[in-house]
Amino acid sequence: MWHPSEMTTRETVVAYLRAIERNEQEAFLHADAEVVEHPNRLNPAGKRYDRAAIVLAAARGAALMARQSYEVRTMIVEGERAAVQIAWLGELKDGREMRAQLCSVIELRDGKVWRQEQYDCFE
Repeated sequence: MWHPSEMTTRETVVAYLRAIERNEQEAFLHADAEVVEHPNRLNPAGKRYDRAAIVLAAARGAALMARQSYEVRTMIVEGERAAVQIAWLGELKDGREMRAQLCSVIELRDGKVWRQEQYDCFE
């Protein structure tokens, strides 16, 4: 079982990414969580999500995706903030694959994901 107070920032971020792969990330989100998605190929205008919108977006993604994986390439940790370079692979339910290189800056508060700033580069 996940106990945020017993984990380092690095461990929490990795556990959060693994939870996203299983569509179980809600427990990792702080009550005031926010995700900022910068403009990218799939979302040219970018977007801001509060906690409720994050949960809804995850449900929409789960309806489309057969699976996804996050390979952490590098992570730089400073206190409760981590900058993470990630190779992402997603498989749609129709069998098509999507790939992206991601940079995610994740900030924790009270051991949970409070703010995530996302830079996605889809192939």
